[in-house]
Amino acid sequence: MDRTNLSNAISDNLAADLGFTNDDVNMTIMVYAILFTIFTLPSNFVSKRIGAHLWIPILMNAWGNLPGFFVIRVLISVTEAGFIPACLYYLTSWYKTKELATRLAWFWGIQSLASAFSGLISFGIFRLRGVGGLFGWQWLFLIDGIFTHVIGFFAFVCLPARPSRTSGLFRGKKGWFTERQMKIAVTRLIHDDISKTEQHNSRITLEDAKLAITDTKVWTHLICTFVGYMSITPITTYLPSMLRDSGFETTTANLLTVPSYIINGIFSILIAWSSDRYGEVSLHAMVGVLWSIGSFAALKVLPANTGPWNTFAAATMAAASPSWHGMHIAWMSSNIAPVGKRVLCLSAIIGSANICATPGALIYQTWDAPRYYYGNTINVILQAVCGFLFMFLRFRYDLTNRWRAHKWNNMTEEERQHYCENTKDKGSNRLDFRFHI
Repeated sequence: MDRTNLSNAISDNLAADLGFTNDDVNMTIMVYAILFTIFTLPSNFVSKRIGAHLWIPILMNAWGNLPGFFVIRVLISVTEAGFIPACLYYLTSWYKTKELATRLAWFWGIQSLASAFSGLISFGIFRLRGVGGLFGWQWLFLIDGIFTHVIGFFAFVCLPARPSRTSGLFRGKKGWFTERQMKIAVTRLIHDDISKTEQHNSRITLEDAKLAITDTKVWTHLICTFVGYMSITPITTYLPSMLRDSGFETTTANLLTVPSYIINGIFSILIAWSSDRYGEVSLHAMVGVLWSIGSFAALKVLPANTGPWNTFAAATMAAASPSWHGMHIAWMSSNIAPVGKRVLCLSAIIGSANICATPGALIYQTWDAPRYYYGNTINVILQAVCGFLFMFLRFRYDLTNRWRAHKWNNMTEEERQHYCENTKDKGSNRLDFRFHI
């Protein structure tokens, strides 16, 4: 809630209370996104060095402790930047490839639930406007910040370092697992991905950075995220305001945002579960893409004099579009090796998902309000491009696997052994590496 409550605050006249406009709010969103992206990469270096189980609660307590608007959004962006990359790196050290998409869908699904709960409690909190000399949105920030500190404290003492090290503090001297269970937990990960033997021992090197920068498949994943996630910024930021401007009261408009987040969370998790079960990502991701195209198109074609409930239905479906982000990250992660390269790419894709808020913040302009016909046209185009990139990635991975299999099968046993012992190819660039589709 502490990371996603800005849209609720905007609907409670945050900009007017502070003496500026929603276009100025867009500017702070852009600055936030740029700084967030800049600090994702160095943050994961720290996460790899001291351990994600310590870095995650440190970051939580840091951003929950920052009390103003432009400057404070800058400070919050710096402390929030490393949270999601650290969480992703942490989860990859616990789950197999075909388990990760569902877990990441739960991770972002909980964020949707938090947004729903934020909209729900804002219905009551905004009625505190004037109490203690504070605006309603100030009460919202204050209460959410307190929750963050409480959870951040428990994260310090409850998060174990990795499957082989779960003892200590509230977890007890014996930890979560018996010796046999610990060996099973570690062995299953290594059998799934041999590169995870280096997960906690290796450091990020310049070679890892070079491998990440020169991999065009990684860049396609980043562009896909950048383009596809850009349209999320305007609809989530201005959903309460859009509903308010259609005729609902401010408190009611915030309450009516709740269904979109619940629908989003449920369908995101179900689709990711199906993706894990059938071992396929791109076609499952297209469900969310096509959903978004249809919803933004509906917002665009609704007549100007349409009733508030029609606007509610179309806007809710646009905001409720199932997220493919979690399974997309799991897909990219499973196709990247060695570990150092993977850590950098996890930071990069989170950066890509946030830097897109810079142009995304400009999609819904004040002159285009309240229906944003121009902005929703842009959103439809962005989703169409995203769908094309998903299909392109699927085709490229499949074609590369076929080419590698053909070349590998035509080699003699001696040639294969010579290749394994002498090749300079590393990780996912190796001829014997196969991509997940």
